[in-house]
Amino acid sequence: MGIASHSDDLEFQAVQGGTSPTSQIVNVSKSNNHTVSWSGTDNAAWLSISPTSGSITNSAQISVSVNPAGLAAGTYTATVTITAAHGGSISVPVTLTVTAASVPPAIAATPTSLSFSAQQGGGNPAAQTVSISNTGGGTLSWSASDNAAWLTLSPASGTGNGAVTLSATTGTLTAGSYSGTVTLSATGATPVTVPVTFTVTSIGQAPIITLNPPNMTFSAIQGGSGPPNQTLYVQNAGGGILNATLTTNAPWLGVSPTSTVGNVSVDVYVNIVGLTAGTYKATITGTATGAATSVTVPVSFTVTAASASIAVSPARLSFTATQGAANPANQSVTVTNTGGGSLSWNVSDNANWLSLNPTSGSSTPGPVTASVNTSGLVAGTYNAAITVTASGAANTPQTVPVSLVVTAPSIGAATLTWTASTSSDVVGYKVYQATASGAYGAPVATLALATNYVATGLQSGTTYFFVVTAFDNAGNESLHSNEVSKSIY
Repeated sequence: MGIASHSDDLEFQAVQGGTSPTSQIVNVSKSNNHTVSWSGTDNAAWLSISPTSGSITNSAQISVSVNPAGLAAGTYTATVTITAAHGGSISVPVTLTVTAASVPPAIAATPTSLSFSAQQGGGNPAAQTVSISNTGGGTLSWSASDNAAWLTLSPASGTGNGAVTLSATTGTLTAGSYSGTVTLSATGATPVTVPVTFTVTSIGQAPIITLNPPNMTFSAIQGGSGPPNQTLYVQNAGGGILNATLTTNAPWLGVSPTSTVGNVSVDVYVNIVGLTAGTYKATITGTATGAATSVTVPVSFTVTAASASIAVSPARLSFTATQGAANPANQSVTVTNTGGGSLSWNVSDNANWLSLNPTSGSSTPGPVTASVNTSGLVAGTYNAAITVTASGAANTPQTVPVSLVVTAPSIGAATLTWTASTSSDVVGYKVYQATASGAYGAPVATLALATNYVATGLQSGTTYFFVVTAFDNAGNESLHSNEVSKSIY
């Protein structure tokens, strides 16, 4: 054969959207006592080798690199082929596995601040709650801590969405304002802090009513059920006993109970019956016997129109093609609104061999044409997904899996021979190949003083055209030889 490889199959790992993995080496040696000229090729756009040609006196090393840019998650296969100038070749399989990039967890806390109030030497204020949710990906394993001796938390840790109860203890605190912080932490997430204030008033001071949180927001869908009740904390930031009364200024807003004594929590609720789509504003007003001022809490209630419901058919798409041959026929995905209201949709895909047209629309049923381009793809199975999102739809997004099976073509070979140049300064030859007469690009092989070349990997049903040129040490190249052709059947 003339050359041999001492390297195993090459396997690369990469993360989608990440950096390229480290290059690997193919070791090539000759199997005779002569210097062997070689050339190297690969059959994938994401694969490259360096150098692409050379001479082997004892052995040679070829660096193989992969570039995952633009590739969807999946497994890709290709081949590096090393061909000796005097005949013979070796093939090294290359596998690239691209894994999807993980999304880290993220902490969200509601409310974003809390306040307590109590009278010096009196009872402790009612406990309050901070809700914790994961607004990122993965699993949220969180812990909670505080930096104030008068503040306690329960529980101190949890997994997933949860809640932490905060209790303030008056104890021996004197009259004044105290500040603390609750810190929520999780592996892989940015910590979140919740400021907490505790106002302790002196005995004999007039009551001062406070309402917490300082504003409230509700949302619901027209014709649907009302949103869950929310909690409003009524507290005394002054002295004495707080006898409070709570009122609202809108028929859709209610508080229960409306009269309270001391530091307590009450339920705030909204009634959606009869409301059309829109945003409604109202206030809760708190007054207290003996208190100099009242306090108000703005409340916003957003009612959205009945949502659309998106349906996508078919449930999956499957394409088949032959490597190097024509692309498979286009297929269609139909987007339909099976609910109410209007529907504006968008479609996207995660594979560079897949394209969609159109990528958005507002009418249904909306046909989307899915096209596949197999150019540069090696034989194998490729998987992707079409994602359909729709504004105003309750069940968005929808995903349509797409599979593409590329089969290896029937291949052949052609052997070229020529008469050596009589010029004394000729150091090698270049072989050009095309599938149309005269349509030559870069050479497919650069050879030392050989007078033959075997063109491999030729597809069945195709006619190939060849010419040869000679070149000297200065890189000067002769005119093309006479053109020859061969049809592969």
